[in-house]
Amino acid sequence: MGSSEIAGAVVRRWLALALEVITAHEEELGRLDAAAGDGDHGATMVRGLRAANVAVEKTSDGAGRLLIEAGAAFSDAGGASGALIGALLSSVGRALGEGPYDAATVTKALQAGLSMVMRLGKAQPGDKTLIDALKPFVDALAAQPADQSLMAAWRAALPAAQAGAAATREMVARRGRSAKLGERSLGHPDPGATSLVYLLQAMEAALTEECA
Repeated sequence: MGSSEIAGAVVRRWLALALEVITAHEEELGRLDAAAGDGDHGATMVRGLRAANVAVEKTSDGAGRLLIEAGAAFSDAGGASGALIGALLSSVGRALGEGPYDAATVTKALQAGLSMVMRLGKAQPGDKTLIDALKPFVDALAAQPADQSLMAAWRAALPAAQAGAAATREMVARRGRSAKLGERSLGHPDPGATSLVYLLQAMEAALTEECA
């Protein structure tokens, strides 16, 4: 990703783009959540991203600190998904620190974030959660050639996340509120996995704008 200034710019741009795309899909995410939940996932994600964007406006720190601040604000916005995404962002920020901001370091930071979300949510792949999109993405990112740029590696790993989210359509939820309704979740993609793909796509766009 390059210098600390560029990395910070990427994080800020990503948060702005993420808010745009999640807002555009807020109703869709709400409908997915309503299939076996309380229908508030889209609203929670928008609320969290708004708070995260405000939080990073107040600091000029590097990418790691920006993600920590964004994660804390996201968590404070409330909701189960807010807590998970907030923990993911903060964990990645702590692991990323002051860089370097290359593909290898970002991959390790995402692996730390994945581990945190799995512990916090007490979920595994196949439980129909955001992990079903996040883990395939992180694994695919780790499998990219060592000399590849972060932008290229990120783009190459995206299809794994998209496939993982799509696969949740055929799963029965085993964690979270949806687990209580069992079979009602079958036939609907998981809203958390779906919104995570939107977040990852927004990061690809941010990397393209700031690093190309």
